[in-house]
Amino acid sequence: MNNTAIAVKEHDFKSAMRESIPNVDYATHGIHSYTAKLIPHIARHYIGLYTKRDELVLDPFVGSGTTLLEANLLGRNAIGVDINPLAKLISEVKTTPIDIIMLECAVEHVVKGLAETKPVDHVNFPNIDYWFGEKAQKDLARIKSTIEALRVDLEPRIYNFLLVCFSSIIRRSSYADPRIAKTYKSKRMVRKIEDNWYPRPMELFKYALDRNCGRMKNFCKMVNANHSYARVFHGDAREVSSLLQRNGIGKADFIITSPPYINAQDYFRSYKLELYWLGLCTPEQLRLLRQKSIGTESILGFKGDSELEDQVEILGTVCQKISKINPTKSSIVCKYFSNMRLAIEEFNKVLREDGHLCMVTGSNRICGVLVPTYEIIVQMAEARGLKLVELAKDKIRNRRLPPVRNHKAGVIQEEWITVFQKGTNECTDSSCRN
Repeated sequence: MNNTAIAVKEHDFKSAMRESIPNVDYATHGIHSYTAKLIPHIARHYIGLYTKRDELVLDPFVGSGTTLLEANLLGRNAIGVDINPLAKLISEVKTTPIDIIMLECAVEHVVKGLAETKPVDHVNFPNIDYWFGEKAQKDLARIKSTIEALRVDLEPRIYNFLLVCFSSIIRRSSYADPRIAKTYKSKRMVRKIEDNWYPRPMELFKYALDRNCGRMKNFCKMVNANHSYARVFHGDAREVSSLLQRNGIGKADFIITSPPYINAQDYFRSYKLELYWLGLCTPEQLRLLRQKSIGTESILGFKGDSELEDQVEILGTVCQKISKINPTKSSIVCKYFSNMRLAIEEFNKVLREDGHLCMVTGSNRICGVLVPTYEIIVQMAEARGLKLVELAKDKIRNRRLPPVRNHKAGVIQEEWITVFQKGTNECTDSSCRN
């Protein structure tokens, strides 16, 4: 790297921030599980360091909304964007205060409705019988029908809350192993099924309602005096400037985001059961979203990006090494960084002058070749006028990352945090602004 003057800061955020963040489940963080999500400690640390109250924080790969929630808790306004409609739903619910009396009343009506014997709408999607037993299908369909029957009388925010509670139990109501990030029927689950195990969706749902109501109560108490807002959009990080413009949103004061890893996590495969049950995607829509998402294994239509490989020396070297082993994997890596270049260009457009961009990335191995993601990101960002002002790393302990699929895959053991500043202001330290 060219930035030898930037010293690497070694962090252990969970240990250092035990008093301010006693666990990762506080407020509404635990309302729905989500693979490889950013820990709240990182979001809180950098939002607090680089922003002031009432400023605007943007996360263009919002995931389950960790950044937005931490921004709101610190009195900042927040905008989130994600290509996954389930991520949008979870993020909205996680950051939207609800009238607790109205919520409790709605929950009572839902529980009462579950006990009634009414016709339910049949749900069907590809391989449903492979993933769900007959009884689980009936129970899940009853839960969904009960929520839908009450929709006309519910505030949208309460309806969405109920959908997230429902979504949160779908994996545990299926034959997919809940310990594995991707949707996968493991040998362990097959043995359980052979031993006549079956899930209990009704009990799981009632428990989720109770736990998530408690989480929402805590969240509402914590943000009651902040008057901050969060807005979430279903969209593409590579088109974020036009999305914000269409919605009348100005420049962001701070962008903090954790992009998908290369070839490491297929979010649409991981959450296809939830997407199908909630009716957020048809199989065809899901296929198209998978092709379009950053980090996908699909290289359909990708013609290569030799210009980028020439400009970013590290990337060119890495792609050449991988290409000798597996040309397809090399194209996947090149396409990933080609897309990330487009995303960084968009971030630069929507970031105010002297604002900061914080990116949290992991370096993994493809075909046994180390891909130094953060170094490539730094070169691409600096080529677009963004100045690196901080470089740090944090050990990954458990972020529900996918297991190793083969001996060449490697495990992402640490996350790198790169902070850039837009513009050429002589004072790049955050203390100059706070």
